[in-house]
Amino acid sequence: MMRFDPFREIEELSQRMDRALGGTQSARLSPPVDVHEDETGLELTLDLPGVQPDAIQIEAENNTLTVQAERKYARTEGRTAHRVERAYGTLARTFSVPAKYDLTKVEADFDHGTLTIRVPRSEAAQKRAISVRTGGQATLNRTVDAGQSDQNSQ
Repeated sequence: MMRFDPFREIEELSQRMDRALGGTQSARLSPPVDVHEDETGLELTLDLPGVQPDAIQIEAENNTLTVQAERKYARTEGRTAHRVERAYGTLARTFSVPAKYDLTKVEADFDHGTLTIRVPRSEAAQKRAISVRTGGQATLNRTVDAGQSDQNSQ
């Protein structure tokens, strides 16, 4: 004897309605992402299995990076879907990117369903060697982060 589970019944009804009305084509899904940072910049890695490379859109504007892709459900005439659990529709993520990164030099690679986006640091935010002069003569090279004030130069 099977116990009555109202949540299972609601889920099955919802899936049947989705199939009858054309699937979950209008759903906006959020793909999983890993974000890493090192001295060269940011690296974002998104899982987009089953997405074709030409269905991916990446936009960078006003310190915002947006990734959008679409995974379509392939309906076949004369074939009945008994269960549709994989996500279909528009996959989208938006990221706020600090000003120290250069959104004009974004690079993206797509390989086996994984999208990797690299956002380099802006040149103004790169570490660089600064010569320190004593009595008008350059003596030492020091590496400082752009944006950090030198506490010892006072």
